[in-house]
Amino acid sequence: MAFKFRLKPLLRHREFKFRESQTAFASAESKRIRIVDDIEELREKIRSEGLKFEHEQETGIETPRYLYFRAYLDNLDRELLKLYKELEKAAREAEARQIEMIECDKEVKVLESIETRDREAYNYQVSRAEQKKLDESAIIKGFRNRDGRGEK
Repeated sequence: MAFKFRLKPLLRHREFKFRESQTAFASAESKRIRIVDDIEELREKIRSEGLKFEHEQETGIETPRYLYFRAYLDNLDRELLKLYKELEKAAREAEARQIEMIECDKEVKVLESIETRDREAYNYQVSRAEQKKLDESAIIKGFRNRDGRGEK
Protein backbone atom coordinates (compact mmCIF):
# COMPACT_ATOMS: atom_id res chain seq x y z
CA MET A 1 0.00 0.00 0.00
CA ALA A 2 1.42 3.36 -1.01
CA PHE A 3 1.72 6.39 1.26
CA LYS A 4 -1.23 8.77 1.07
CA PHE A 5 -0.91 12.17 2.72
CA ARG A 6 -4.10 12.98 4.59
CA LEU A 7 -3.76 16.77 4.07
CA LYS A 8 -2.82 16.63 0.38
CA PRO A 9 -5.86 18.67 -0.82
CA LEU A 10 -5.05 21.38 1.71
CA LEU A 11 -1.39 21.35 0.66
CA ARG A 12 -2.34 21.73 -3.02
CA HIS A 13 -4.67 24.61 -2.16
CA ARG A 14 -1.97 26.36 -0.13
CA GLU A 15 0.54 25.87 -2.95
CA PHE A 16 -1.97 27.41 -5.34
CA LYS A 17 -2.48 30.39 -2.98
CA PHE A 18 1.31 30.74 -2.75
CA ARG A 19 1.65 30.87 -6.55
CA GLU A 20 -1.15 33.45 -6.66
CA SER A 21 0.61 35.56 -4.02
CA GLN A 22 3.88 35.32 -5.97
CA THR A 23 2.08 36.61 -9.06
CA ALA A 24 0.46 39.44 -7.09
CA PHE A 25 3.81 40.43 -5.58
CA ALA A 26 5.52 40.35 -8.98
CA SER A 27 2.78 42.54 -10.43
CA ALA A 28 3.00 45.05 -7.57
CA GLU A 29 6.79 45.14 -7.77
CA SER A 30 6.63 45.62 -11.53
CA LYS A 31 4.28 48.57 -11.07
CA ARG A 32 6.63 50.08 -8.47
CA ILE A 33 9.62 49.71 -10.79
CA ARG A 34 7.67 51.22 -13.68
CA ILE A 35 6.83 54.26 -11.52
CA VAL A 36 10.49 54.62 -10.50
CA ASP A 37 11.42 54.61 -14.20
CA ASP A 38 8.73 57.21 -14.94
CA ILE A 39 10.09 59.40 -12.13
CA GLU A 40 13.61 59.19 -13.55
CA GLU A 41 12.36 60.10 -17.02
CA LEU A 42 10.37 63.04 -15.67
CA ARG A 43 13.31 64.27 -13.58
CA GLU A 44 15.49 64.18 -16.69
CA LYS A 45 12.81 66.04 -18.64
CA ILE A 46 12.53 68.68 -15.91
CA ARG A 47 16.31 69.09 -15.90
CA SER A 48 16.55 69.45 -19.68
CA GLU A 49 13.55 71.82 -19.88
CA GLY A 50 15.03 73.84 -17.00
CA LEU A 51 18.28 74.19 -18.94
CA LYS A 52 16.34 75.33 -22.02
CA PHE A 53 14.48 77.85 -19.88
CA GLU A 54 17.73 79.20 -18.40
CA HIS A 55 19.27 79.43 -21.86
CA GLU A 56 16.26 81.39 -23.18
CA GLN A 57 16.40 83.70 -20.14
CA GLU A 58 20.06 84.44 -20.87
CA THR A 59 19.35 85.27 -24.50
CA GLY A 60 16.25 87.26 -23.69
CA ILE A 61 12.70 85.97 -23.42
CA GLU A 62 9.36 87.65 -23.93
CA THR A 63 6.86 87.77 -21.06
CA PRO A 64 4.23 85.42 -22.58
CA ARG A 65 6.94 82.85 -23.36
CA TYR A 66 8.36 83.26 -19.84
CA LEU A 67 4.93 82.71 -18.27
CA TYR A 68 4.29 79.72 -20.51
CA PHE A 69 7.63 78.15 -19.54
CA ARG A 70 7.03 78.79 -15.82
CA ALA A 71 3.58 77.20 -16.01
CA TYR A 72 4.99 74.26 -17.94
CA LEU A 73 7.78 73.68 -15.39
CA ASP A 74 5.31 74.04 -12.51
CA ASN A 75 3.08 71.45 -14.18
CA LEU A 76 6.04 69.07 -14.52
CA ASP A 77 6.81 69.56 -10.82
CA ARG A 78 3.19 68.76 -9.89
CA GLU A 79 3.36 65.66 -12.06
CA LEU A 80 6.56 64.62 -10.29
CA LEU A 81 4.90 65.02 -6.89
CA LYS A 82 1.97 62.95 -8.13
CA LEU A 83 4.39 60.22 -9.24
CA TYR A 84 6.11 60.26 -5.85
CA LYS A 85 2.74 59.73 -4.16
CA GLU A 86 1.99 56.88 -6.55
CA LEU A 87 5.41 55.41 -5.80
CA GLU A 88 4.74 55.52 -2.08
CA LYS A 89 1.39 53.79 -2.59
CA ALA A 90 2.93 51.19 -4.93
CA ALA A 91 5.76 50.51 -2.46
CA ARG A 92 3.24 49.91 0.35
CA GLU A 93 1.26 47.59 -1.94
CA ALA A 94 4.39 45.66 -2.95
CA GLU A 95 5.41 45.31 0.69
CA ALA A 96 1.95 44.04 1.64
CA ARG A 97 2.03 41.52 -1.22
CA GLN A 98 5.50 40.39 -0.19
CA ILE A 99 4.36 39.82 3.39
CA GLU A 100 1.35 37.89 2.10
CA MET A 101 3.64 35.78 -0.11
CA ILE A 102 5.96 35.02 2.82
CA GLU A 103 2.99 33.96 4.97
CA CYS A 104 1.72 31.66 2.21
CA ASP A 105 5.19 30.18 1.84
CA LYS A 106 5.33 29.49 5.60
CA GLU A 107 1.95 27.73 5.45
CA VAL A 108 3.14 25.54 2.58
CA LYS A 109 6.38 24.68 4.37
CA VAL A 110 4.49 23.72 7.54
CA LEU A 111 2.29 21.34 5.55
CA GLU A 112 5.32 19.95 3.72
CA SER A 113 7.05 19.27 7.04
CA ILE A 114 3.90 17.51 8.29
CA GLU A 115 3.90 15.44 5.10
CA THR A 116 7.56 14.56 5.59
CA ARG A 117 6.96 13.57 9.20
CA ASP A 118 3.91 11.47 8.23
CA ARG A 119 5.86 9.82 5.40
CA GLU A 120 8.71 8.95 7.78
CA ALA A 121 6.22 7.51 10.29
CA TYR A 122 4.57 5.50 7.50
CA ASN A 123 7.93 4.17 6.28
CA TYR A 124 8.85 3.26 9.85
CA GLN A 125 5.58 1.35 10.31
CA VAL A 126 6.06 -0.43 6.98
CA SER A 127 9.62 -1.41 7.84
CA ARG A 128 8.48 -2.67 11.29
CA ALA A 129 5.71 -4.74 9.67
CA GLU A 130 8.19 -6.19 7.16
CA GLN A 131 10.66 -6.93 9.93
CA LYS A 132 7.92 -8.61 11.95
CA LYS A 133 7.05 -10.83 8.97
CA LEU A 134 10.72 -11.71 8.48
CA ASP A 135 11.12 -12.49 12.18
CA GLU A 136 8.01 -14.67 12.17
CA SER A 137 9.15 -16.57 9.07
CA ALA A 138 12.60 -17.06 10.65
CA ILE A 139 11.04 -18.40 13.86
CA ILE A 140 8.79 -20.74 11.89
CA LYS A 141 11.77 -21.98 9.86
CA GLY A 142 13.71 -22.48 13.08
CA PHE A 143 10.93 -24.60 14.57
CA ARG A 144 10.65 -26.61 11.36
CA ASN A 145 14.39 -27.22 11.27
CA ARG A 146 14.44 -28.24 14.94
CA ASP A 147 11.43 -30.52 14.47
CA GLY A 148 12.98 -32.01 11.37
CA ARG A 149 16.29 -32.80 13.19
CA GLY A 150 14.54 -34.32 16.16
CA GLU A 151 12.72 -36.92 14.04
CA LYS A 152 15.83 -38.37 12.42
